[in-house]
Amino acid sequence: MERVAPEVPPAKTPARGDRHSPVKTVLTVGGLDPSNGAGITKDIEIFTAMGLHGVAVPTSIVVQGPKGVESVSPVHPEVFSAMLLRAGEDFVLSGIKLGALTDASYVERVGEFLAARKEIPVVLDPVMAAKNGHVLITDEGLEAMGKHLFHLATCLTPNLEEAQLLLNEPIENRKAMEGAAKRLCRMGPASVLLKGGHLAGEPIDVLFDGRKVVTRRKERIGKTVHGTGCMLSAALLAFLALGYSLGAAFLEAEQAMEKIIGISSRPAENGYFYGYPGVEAARDADRWRVLQAMHEAAARLVDLNMVELIPAVQMNVGYAIRGAQSTDDVAAFPGRIGLHLGKVLIKGAPEFGASSHVARLCLACMRRFPHLRAAANIRYDEAVLEKAHKSGLSVLFADRKKESEEGKKEEGNSLDFIVNTALSQAGSAPDIIYDHGDVGKEPIIRLFARDPEELIGKMEIIRSCKTS
Repeated sequence: MERVAPEVPPAKTPARGDRHSPVKTVLTVGGLDPSNGAGITKDIEIFTAMGLHGVAVPTSIVVQGPKGVESVSPVHPEVFSAMLLRAGEDFVLSGIKLGALTDASYVERVGEFLAARKEIPVVLDPVMAAKNGHVLITDEGLEAMGKHLFHLATCLTPNLEEAQLLLNEPIENRKAMEGAAKRLCRMGPASVLLKGGHLAGEPIDVLFDGRKVVTRRKERIGKTVHGTGCMLSAALLAFLALGYSLGAAFLEAEQAMEKIIGISSRPAENGYFYGYPGVEAARDADRWRVLQAMHEAAARLVDLNMVELIPAVQMNVGYAIRGAQSTDDVAAFPGRIGLHLGKVLIKGAPEFGASSHVARLCLACMRRFPHLRAAANIRYDEAVLEKAHKSGLSVLFADRKKESEEGKKEEGNSLDFIVNTALSQAGSAPDIIYDHGDVGKEPIIRLFARDPEELIGKMEIIRSCKTS
């Protein structure tokens, strides 16, 4: 491993920037994992999920994937120094997270960088080796870390194996963890978060803030998730940068990690599981947007009072999140949309999973046309269909009488049959799919659109045609 000391640029005053910007910037320094399972790419994902702007400076390029690290190549020292300089001069940093630092020369340069920024939180994750044992820092680098960085760290976040190497002693239970955290704190950092995922029995994390110990017990999971240490340390730094106290940041980061681990999955057979904090944050945001759109749709439906479009089985409107996989990913109105004293009556606020019927319509259509995320059922009327044709809407027919008796027995199968049968003849995305009903089944017109606003717009076209 190359150990040429990075050239230290002349000291300059750190960037002041716009301190009133609504978006805070945090920096991560460490290894670059191109598979985005750990390291600085995963840190950036955590930061983005927490509403922060992340910038990253790699110390090394790590060839790895779901089955572990294959090789580590240090970034050229001059390139490393130049990237670190740019990060410090171009951004007002609200926090810094340190991961795999490769060698003593990189550690020393980072120490100089931190010394000019003592007012911001620094989380130091003393990464020493990958899960498969591949070494990520030299012995000289580890020694330099204790000398140049520990006293500048707001929080040191070793796992049990790293703590044992730093202290040169075994750590076998909770009591030993608490003692180890205190001894590590005496080595310089303001606080220590000792990660106990490798502890035999019930895993526990221990935080020592320099005065008291706080612990967090966790359930043992039956899978190996890649990058958990990186993600927990990055989440801790994110909350500190957002102004949380250390204790509050610790608990928030722990809760965030439990959620990330709970939804982790394996991207490759027989490999490590990966966490997807950015994906989950995007889904949470999309769910909020979907509910907002549904609330607006409810107000619009009441205002327009399109009572003539409500069928005997009543109406419902569904709106799915992007990439919806189940009926729980589709919002609808519980109790459907009916009539009361000549007015449209919406019986409850929109909820996810409120209607399996309209959700199945959305999901079936999205399998062929993923952008059509909204659906509604309206009253069947030949005149409406004729005028829909004249208005340029795409109208498809499905003969539900052709559905097998076996298929009719399973709940929801008929909806899949209707949509799939109609789409099998579609050259483009449909606006309407209708059927003539069956024994005990009312004929229905089904509308499809990108969102509820467009859906209601199509209802207005049909309504205006109908009443003209």
